[in-house]
Amino acid sequence: MEKKLAVIDIGSNSIRNVIFEVNGHGQYFERLNVKEVARLSSHITDDNELSDSGIEALIETLNHFRWLNDHHGVKEVLPVATAAIRNASNSDAILEEVRQATGMEIRLLSDYEEAFYGYSAIVNSTYIEDGYSVDIGGGSMEVTYFKDRELVFYHSFPFGAVTLTEDFMKGDTLSKDERKQLTSFLKKSFKDIDWLVPHGIPLVGVGGTARNLVRVEQSLSLFPLEGIHQYTIGADRLHDVVDELIDMSSKQLGRLDGLSKDRIDIIAPAVTAIDELAKYLKVPEFMMSNNGLREGLFYEYYLKENNRVRFGDVKEESFRHFEKQYDVDPIRHKHLIHLARQIYTGLIETKTIKPKPFEPGLLEGACRLAYVGEYIDHNNKSDHTFHLITTNDFKGMNNEDRLALALVTSYKSRRLLEQHIEGFPEWFDSKMLKSLELLGSIVKLVDALDLTERQVVEDIDVSATDEGLVLTLHTHSSPRFEVQRGIRHKKHLERAIDQTIELRVEERDS
Repeated sequence: MEKKLAVIDIGSNSIRNVIFEVNGHGQYFERLNVKEVARLSSHITDDNELSDSGIEALIETLNHFRWLNDHHGVKEVLPVATAAIRNASNSDAILEEVRQATGMEIRLLSDYEEAFYGYSAIVNSTYIEDGYSVDIGGGSMEVTYFKDRELVFYHSFPFGAVTLTEDFMKGDTLSKDERKQLTSFLKKSFKDIDWLVPHGIPLVGVGGTARNLVRVEQSLSLFPLEGIHQYTIGADRLHDVVDELIDMSSKQLGRLDGLSKDRIDIIAPAVTAIDELAKYLKVPEFMMSNNGLREGLFYEYYLKENNRVRFGDVKEESFRHFEKQYDVDPIRHKHLIHLARQIYTGLIETKTIKPKPFEPGLLEGACRLAYVGEYIDHNNKSDHTFHLITTNDFKGMNNEDRLALALVTSYKSRRLLEQHIEGFPEWFDSKMLKSLELLGSIVKLVDALDLTERQVVEDIDVSATDEGLVLTLHTHSSPRFEVQRGIRHKKHLERAIDQTIELRVEERDS
């Protein structure tokens, strides 16, 4: 049965409405995501109250979201508010006025809950087990430290992108003196938190500032893959990009790909805060989690429905989701894994190859999704497979592993493999290229040996002769079409191992 949940995130800078859908297979999708840049923190008066104009803007936005959710048949709505309303001295009056005007009961998140949901989103959607997280909103900055996927410490700093801009940046850009003052303030703030110490672990960013920072870096570096989730930037590169952003005029920022127009005037202090935290913690790298507070709230809803606290294996959950989405036949692909393992093991036993630790896992993952692009078009299944995998965020896998999976899963030829990796000279050396060719050619061959999808070839034995290798196919009926296709495609494996291959058939008695 289909379920829909709308999470309304009332932040200090923007108010966002996200509709999540869960289908009958337990798959979940983000169906709609709209926002209003309300800048509630700029409506805070000298008496620390949200002004009447700020409350009116909030109510107007929430009513538009209410009508939108009604149109889409959303039955469950979870409106939550963070720092701008939490810290306002008239917060109770705000919540009551909103309730009367819209019928919505806003849940006011504590600073702990705001930090917790950001952390929860990270550990349920990335491969990071130990790390720091940072989420800088309009009026607060949440930082957590987690180890073995468990939250250890959290802190909410009472400043954010909007408030730092108001306090430290007087013109359109952040001057050197202003940056110096801001940096001094940030360092002092960090020093007051005794658990903020270097551990040699990544800093994971969530929220709009981190998202814009990463998109800008991808634009500047001409990164050829799509997607920002789990995208990683080295510490030195992070510092360089922040320096570039701060040195730009507002006109230059307006022309910058990846930077939202509504963040131009507040981006410099916000990225400075992230950069200074990274320097203070001496982190080796900065990672983007495109899942944050809203996703953390959704995961709580979804996992509670399934009697779980968090996903046991993020990567496996992502595979399961992908397989359901593209109607992968689990029986056939389990058989492809079986045949691929027999060939790979046979190559080791005949001393044809020297195994590498990562190869078995990559081979199995590729067989699970082999040529899934057939879901779109049989004649171009290789191209579509590569596209589907490289444009999916595959939670629990870094970009290098995701690309390697796409290359092996969609393998067509050595020439095409080399074309695909031209833009990634630092990721794939000649040894890695050889592994990708080997595994891809095995996937291509076992796919051919189950051409008719009847699992006619039950087992494969690999043996060595003076002339080369023999692959003996044990079948339960005639593998006529499988052998025809296998003879055509074995050339890729022959090239990868530099040996000839003969296919022999032994049909078992029925």
